[in-house]
Amino acid sequence: MMADHAADVLPVRRSRSLAAEREFRRRLDALGAVLLEPEWLGARVKHHIRCPAGHDCYQLPNRIQQGTGLCRACAGRDPASSELAFRAAVAELGGLCLFTEWRGANTPHHVLCAAGHHCYPMWGSIQQGQGMCRGCARRDPVTTEAAFRACVEAAGGVPLWERYGGNKSRLHVRCVRGHDCYPRPNDVLNGSGICQTCAGQEWDVFYVVTSETALKFGISSGTGRPRLRRHAARGFVTVERLVTGLAGTLARDTENAVCAALADAGERPLAGREYFDVSCLALVLDVADPWLSSAA
Repeated sequence: MMADHAADVLPVRRSRSLAAEREFRRRLDALGAVLLEPEWLGARVKHHIRCPAGHDCYQLPNRIQQGTGLCRACAGRDPASSELAFRAAVAELGGLCLFTEWRGANTPHHVLCAAGHHCYPMWGSIQQGQGMCRGCARRDPVTTEAAFRACVEAAGGVPLWERYGGNKSRLHVRCVRGHDCYPRPNDVLNGSGICQTCAGQEWDVFYVVTSETALKFGISSGTGRPRLRRHAARGFVTVERLVTGLAGTLARDTENAVCAALADAGERPLAGREYFDVSCLALVLDVADPWLSSAA
């Protein structure tokens, strides 16, 4: 009885094996791959294959039939390919690889970023668009606090906080005029001043920005960048003029001179007193530039 049962089972197994081989070869043809084995080794044995990109790889037939893929290098799971991709991405971001041994895609590796920070990104983090440097992304508290402290001191302020609470926390600072203020590091590093009191008293920036159909001119404080970002969000993305550090009332005087010239020319604002049709740009610059050149 046992011999008869074995005789019945063997043809079934051979039939299944032949079917698996046919499906395996069909899948390889569909993927554009070449089987390099001289014969079928079975569904549970890795076969030597050359992928369409020319890589030699070894894969189980049933894994290919399940859609796993046949080449680790093409899928980015091959260590050598991952290292090459990592190095290329770091170079593209302006960084320099300092590690001597690749330890895998899920291990941090020593890198010098474009700003000169020593950082340890993982390949997966760069692939996901998180960048390579926590300091540049302001996710590193030590680097961010140091940058914020440098901005405060460059503006003549005095750092008075005892504990750094993160880039969105308010920290105690005394400005150059002696005001106690509490700016957020993120705001200051994005170009805002350290003192709100002084920001309302000092107008030392004149700017002109345009959209496709309109222009906006005005005055601001500090770097002017926070104001320009707000205008850019409304479509005024082209900066025609941005002059900072204007002494005394020069920024306000320039603005008033431009307003007066537009009124004399019969130009009416689109909104408020500083929004005009973009066709007025030449007139605005002709009036503003002589005033601004006096600050040079």
